[in-house]
Amino acid sequence: MTARDQEYNKYLQKLAENLDISDTMRDKAINSYTAVGKWLGDCADDSAIKISPQGSFYLGTVIKPVDDRDEYDIDLVCLLKDKHSASEHEIKSLVGNRLKEHGTYAEMLDKKEGKRCWTLHYDEFHMDILPSAPKDKIYSEPYLTGIRLTHKDAPGVYSSRYSNPYKYHDWFEQQMRVMMLLEKSAFAARNQVDISKVPLYKVKTPLQRAIQLLKRHRDIMYQNAPKVQKDNAPISIIITTLAAHAYNNEASLIEALTSILDNMQNSIEVRNGEYWVENPAMPEENFAEKWNAEPDKQREFARWLAKAKQEILVAPSKVFGLHNISDAMEHSFGSNIVKKSFSDLGYETKDTRDAGNLFIAGLTGGLTTSATEGSKKVGGHTFFGK
Repeated sequence: MTARDQEYNKYLQKLAENLDISDTMRDKAINSYTAVGKWLGDCADDSAIKISPQGSFYLGTVIKPVDDRDEYDIDLVCLLKDKHSASEHEIKSLVGNRLKEHGTYAEMLDKKEGKRCWTLHYDEFHMDILPSAPKDKIYSEPYLTGIRLTHKDAPGVYSSRYSNPYKYHDWFEQQMRVMMLLEKSAFAARNQVDISKVPLYKVKTPLQRAIQLLKRHRDIMYQNAPKVQKDNAPISIIITTLAAHAYNNEASLIEALTSILDNMQNSIEVRNGEYWVENPAMPEENFAEKWNAEPDKQREFARWLAKAKQEILVAPSKVFGLHNISDAMEHSFGSNIVKKSFSDLGYETKDTRDAGNLFIAGLTGGLTTSATEGSKKVGGHTFFGK
């Protein structure tokens, strides 16, 4: 990478870090869903009930809401292991009724039954609990991990839908296995733990960071859009799946974003005249099913992708100066989070300079923390013009 690319990569990396859920919030969410799991019956490995995260929290791609008044969304699966033969209504009701028996959870529970989930409202996040049963006669990781979930078509009318969060998580890890192992090895060494004990959410690969930035760009793009556009904004599972397909274990965030934005459309298929984004964990499921019934959803995805390429890759490469780069990034990712990220980097650069570890990289003028041929050490800031 050029010194310019390295500098932009640094800005993107800091921005993605600031978009991430805080350790405090993550711990609060884990403690909360662990407590819910115990109430529902997940008390041991051999319990008939299993509570586990899914979605962005499970994959390590969760981001802060654009508006501080909005809540984080924590997605959980509540698997009733011994209810393979139960009806959809029974599966849904067992979980809902158990939540209503708890004094606190009954107050937190959304009174309106969701299409697929029961929702608990906490101070800073809401928890969507998805009741499910094994797709096969038994559930056994890592082989028989398909689940049957309930889908409410109308009041009192349910149909079966199927998913496999465990297998999708495994596929997602495989798509970034080279960088994931490097990140986990570094984390294990820093914290003196076995690498097998490092959960995915404790590390961040360029793929995870890229997805966080792409979701943030989407959120900003549609924040004040007309309702007809906002209702058809690209959904996270499609962005995540296509990005994971396009990622080639690039080591830097800017290289990952370039590869993803240039290639993610290549995994959109057309089968028998219909758009198809295959669920890699369940090939019979089409994540883009709604594109065929509602063409505006496909058109909005194409519009978002073109805009993301222009605003994340092209526009910043054509401007010079820190202020102009900041302006370009604010347009793409939001003013407050970009200003905070640039401020954070400013303080970090000052600390590095004061420690005597900041250099100018030759004629390119880029800043680096390592001395190279032609580089020049940056002097400490005196704050009085000398």
